[in-house]
Amino acid sequence: MSYPSERKLIVPVCTIPAEISPQALPLGAASIVAAINQSFAEKPLAPETVVEARLISIPPEFHRAQDEQAQTLANLLLKLHPAALCFSLFVWNRTVLAQVAAIIQGKASEIPLIAGGPEVTAGAADKDPFHYLVCGEGDESVPNLLRQLLQKETAVAGASKTDSDLPPRKIFSPRANQENLPSPYLTGTLNPAEYQNGALWELARGCPFKCAYCYESKGEKTVAYFPLERIRQELDFFAKQKVSQIFVLDPTYNAKKERAVEILKLIRQKAPNAFFHFECRAELLNPELVAAFSRISCSLQIGLQSARPEVLKLVARSINRKEFAGKIALLNKAGIIFGFDLIYGLPGDNLVGFKESIDYAISLYPNSLEIFRLSVLPGTTLFDQKQSLGLVAPETPPYLVESTPQFSAKDLDKAEELARATSYFYSRGRAVSWFHSLLKPLRCSPSVFFTRFTEFLQAENIRIPAIQDECSHHEVEQVQLKFIQNQYGSPKLKSLLPAAIDLIKLNGAFSRAYADGEKTTLSLTFHPDDLLSPYSQDVAFFCQHAKKTKLHIVVQPGKKGAEWRQVKKV
Repeated sequence: MSYPSERKLIVPVCTIPAEISPQALPLGAASIVAAINQSFAEKPLAPETVVEARLISIPPEFHRAQDEQAQTLANLLLKLHPAALCFSLFVWNRTVLAQVAAIIQGKASEIPLIAGGPEVTAGAADKDPFHYLVCGEGDESVPNLLRQLLQKETAVAGASKTDSDLPPRKIFSPRANQENLPSPYLTGTLNPAEYQNGALWELARGCPFKCAYCYESKGEKTVAYFPLERIRQELDFFAKQKVSQIFVLDPTYNAKKERAVEILKLIRQKAPNAFFHFECRAELLNPELVAAFSRISCSLQIGLQSARPEVLKLVARSINRKEFAGKIALLNKAGIIFGFDLIYGLPGDNLVGFKESIDYAISLYPNSLEIFRLSVLPGTTLFDQKQSLGLVAPETPPYLVESTPQFSAKDLDKAEELARATSYFYSRGRAVSWFHSLLKPLRCSPSVFFTRFTEFLQAENIRIPAIQDECSHHEVEQVQLKFIQNQYGSPKLKSLLPAAIDLIKLNGAFSRAYADGEKTTLSLTFHPDDLLSPYSQDVAFFCQHAKKTKLHIVVQPGKKGAEWRQVKKV
């Protein structure tokens, strides 16, 4: 294929995100687009020839057949008359994008098809119908590959081309130089307004830890940090664009404490109105860092994974429960929002151990729990050890473990039900402020409580939506109230029910005012100031001593996040 010298050569970079949210913004693909455009702007392919990369990010269509999705996307890409095509492959999109590539190869075999991303680096896409596979960071290697391919395509007509002239199918990329990489935000490749006014913000690549279930277990052995000057400029950009929430991409943000504190100071100075989400290691927290976090609007996500040291040891992690709890106490004392990640199906774990981990996690008062079934990902140490550890998992996405010697398929299904119920009631239900108070009179552990909730959902035929956005907090709260009424049905507990209901409704209204800017009208049996006092942490004591004061109130956004005012005294 040859092109006139004045022709613009279009190179779409295509991906499908996991969901429609700022957290799933296509940052990897956008970074490749920015890198391609910078490379060819600095060194044009030929006089009067323009190479233009374009980001093609297609929203996931969960209720549409994959064949139809693939055909539609292939047709869209072909209409662009691309000089080459790049694909960003992840666990959730590899199969459909491979199908897109096969369709395009059948219709326009002359178009070079290039794939990169975690699935390629892991070796999972080796048999997929792409011409070139770029393993590792593609910011420098993809523009270099395109330059080789497009130079050959624009060569003098009639020049012969042999296989020896072509680059190898599999290209292993060295780590890119962060100092030279263009920002997908500062170059205009990504507009946060198109992603619910949110952003993914990449501060570093690599991780100092090598957890066996993670891609980083066999990746680069060092962490590469983006320069502070770029970070300052991106913060200015986020502030100017009034970006409301920013998810920080740094697997262990607090690995380098001095840098972490310095960036938190920059955030406070330049983007005080945005809310930031960080991933941190609990054992690396200290008072100075916690104080710095407390001065900005943020939440921390902490990878607990399991509370059992013998389980964590098998995946190259460790835990000292007492030390871990002490670090988390710093966050609670500072009033910082935080959540834990838990994984069920880890080697050496079982259903009893998973419940133990839930109990330990809840005892530390996290605002949320993110709970996942183990994925035995290609390219990880755990994948290599799969046979010796007796892990049964498919070699196709999403690679979810099906059984282990200690965790039967039946027990994994029970764990999945328990995980979904826990996430729904506790995390989606924003229950942290009242959960322990209402749990105490029931005299059971959190895992027993959530097991009962699972049984309740089944008995009441209540379906938990798989996607969080499909249910509002109001809807979850109604289910919470119904279940608490069920659990407090005995004569001994029935007298505590009015206070329990008030606690759920009042705290729920405050969370919606603070997080969603929503106004709620409530009828309460007890005074709000009493319900919000430390005495409500013991419901039985509270009901014995608190005076009933029936009120109609409105809870609404206020100067301190949320406030209440009386409407009418009953």
